[in-house]
Amino acid sequence: MASKNLKRMSEIQNKLTKHIDSNIKDDDDHMYMATMLLKHSLVLYKGLLSDDQIKDMLGHVIETIDEDYPGYTPKKTRTTLH
Repeated sequence: MASKNLKRMSEIQNKLTKHIDSNIKDDDDHMYMATMLLKHSLVLYKGLLSDDQIKDMLGHVIETIDEDYPGYTPKKTRTTLH
């Protein structure tokens, strides 16, 4: 069941990434899009979790992303605005 869920999440992620890439017009748009998606996610999380729980969750994601998506590398190298 977990592998089916992971496969489905990967399919959704690929479709979302493709849609986003097709709407990028400016070099800064990637940062704007990533920031918007993260902010929307955090608003949802703040309704469910404390700030400490969110920090723990994000730490877990950072630590385990290679396990869930082995060998994943972004298609493009992007720089941050700060």
